[in-house]
Amino acid sequence: MSDTNGLQIPNLFYGVQQHPEALAALRALVAAAGSPNDPNGPWFIADNLITYGHARGFLSDPRFVAAVRSEQPSHDELSLIWRTHTLCWAAESSLGVPGDLVECGSYQGYSMAVVLRYLAGLPSRQMFLYDLFDPKGGGGEGQRLPAHADLFDRVRARFQLFDNVTVTRGKVPAILDEIAPQRIAFLHLNTKDREATRGALDALFARVSEGGIIVFHDYGWTGYRDQKDAADAFMRQQALSVLELPTGQGLVVKR
Repeated sequence: MSDTNGLQIPNLFYGVQQHPEALAALRALVAAAGSPNDPNGPWFIADNLITYGHARGFLSDPRFVAAVRSEQPSHDELSLIWRTHTLCWAAESSLGVPGDLVECGSYQGYSMAVVLRYLAGLPSRQMFLYDLFDPKGGGGEGQRLPAHADLFDRVRARFQLFDNVTVTRGKVPAILDEIAPQRIAFLHLNTKDREATRGALDALFARVSEGGIIVFHDYGWTGYRDQKDAADAFMRQQALSVLELPTGQGLVVKR
């Protein structure tokens, strides 16, 4: 996973297994690259993202590396390293405006656990995490995975050392009527479908402070185009637009 100089990232790609020619080409590129994803080398090949010659300084940033390692990421989680760094940057950048941090669609809690470590526990802010934790596959619920077994208890245990974190089980957006902060500085939407994405924005956007940051986890992925369409339509109504990032995320700064 790592060496003394930074993080070594596994070459995991998603959705290519059903395309043999693309998979063969990817494997050939990884072999030709020699040591792809060496933090001191020129290549980054992971999470459906291929770059050459980019500095990728976050792979060797001591604070970020320590935050990631402290959460003992799986290979899947580690492959999302560029997305994770984006969340850390966005969360830190939002601290100049009033409000708390919110994530809708926390799954196993990895991303926000790294953010908390990166920001030294956020002693002056609250963090609110929402998820069904046991989806049945209905509208706005997402797909049930093996990791969902006992997930709510495991996520609560993950954050038990942080008294400023509230982990809430419920369906977004309905659960937001029961518990949500009045002011939000950072909002991460990992909601997976149109209904939940639009519902979360309807419930929470007015609470996001001017200068606050919103990150959409799956905005730029073709498999989640409905979510992108919902986000775009909502933001047009606010005279805003979403910046599509190479990571597949979307980014908005409220103004």
